[in-house]
Amino acid sequence: MKKIAVIGAGEFQNPLILRAKEMGYETHVFAWKNGDIGERTADFFYPISIVDKEAVLETCRQIGPEAVVTIASDLATHTVNYVARALGLPCNDERCTECSTNKYRMRKALKEAGLETPEFVLLETPESALGLENLAFPFIIKPTDRSGSRGIAKVHTQSEAEEAARAAIGYSFEKKAIAEDLITGPESSC
Repeated sequence: MKKIAVIGAGEFQNPLILRAKEMGYETHVFAWKNGDIGERTADFFYPISIVDKEAVLETCRQIGPEAVVTIASDLATHTVNYVARALGLPCNDERCTECSTNKYRMRKALKEAGLETPEFVLLETPESALGLENLAFPFIIKPTDRSGSRGIAKVHTQSEAEEAARAAIGYSFEKKAIAEDLITGPESSC
């Protein structure tokens, strides 16, 4: 039977697990043991952290999957591409993974490529949010490397900016935030 490794077992990954099973894949799912639905729907569940790249890789070498995948998890993308690359399977390169999961690096890459992007500033301390001359209120402050709307704030005043930066930096894995122009209108994600 064909095998697939899925990184993440939450409600967002479960449709992927179920679809892979419908397509005839034996599913091998990795995640923190947390009682998530994917722990029960997977053919095989491994209580290994989605950020423990080496442990996931070691187990996948024993499994021999045809693919390593995730859905709806920026954090899991790093492990997916690391493990797939080590196994010689299709994956994104490291720069692509970094740019697609780090909001500052993404904005910087888009700007360097000549694409229109909101004005943005990297915030390495809460105090760096003071006096952002190139941004007009209201603007957005968010962690550089989190997803699921964690730590995002719409800022209307200078005093809110420092507080929002402190919160966003606190949520960030790399302890950095980004301030950027507020863009209004319909949003599409894919």
